[in-house]
Amino acid sequence: ASDHERVLLERYYGADPARVHTIPCGVDLDRFAPGNREAARTSLGINPGTHVLLWVGRLEKLKGVDILIEALAELEDPRALLLIVGGDDSAAPLRGELERQAAEAGVAAQVRFEGPAPHDMLPRYRAADVCVVPSYYESFGLVAVEAMACGTPVVASRVGGLVSTVTDGVTGYLIPWRCPEPFAEKLEVLLANPELRANFG
Repeated sequence: ASDHERVLLERYYGADPARVHTIPCGVDLDRFAPGNREAARTSLGINPGTHVLLWVGRLEKLKGVDILIEALAELEDPRALLLIVGGDDSAAPLRGELERQAAEAGVAAQVRFEGPAPHDMLPRYRAADVCVVPSYYESFGLVAVEAMACGTPVVASRVGGLVSTVTDGVTGYLIPWRCPEPFAEKLEVLLANPELRANFG
């Protein structure tokens, strides 16, 4: 799905480069498109003036949600709200860990666990000011592409396929370190600059 994944297949499995083709994942642009942000927020019960951060995915340690919760605490922004979308019953133990982490960091009231939302992610993508993808690895990172298709800038780890989809400084920021401080720094820049968010979007 990405050049990075192709390189790994060649390096670790001895795949013949002549027989490997990269076909990136696609997004239905008739469905995933910019829309009315305020209407999306109203549909989700989010108050006006809130800075909405969005995380979407399978709830597992590889996805780096713990980094994002610490970054939220670093922001010290009482208007920030983190929507965590995904995670079925099998993820309950990790969700409990993350809820405790948020409480210990003093941001429990700013974190909303939405659970799985398989049918219609559009309101969440459109409601968000920034979509955050702090994964330790992504072979492609479809969430980032869906968010960008909805006009939402992305702050993501500089790993795997995300390097092919997020253009650093143009559609979002790529973070080379797996720690909360650089994520918080770029989130702060975006949340303080609506014009920059609009340009990235």
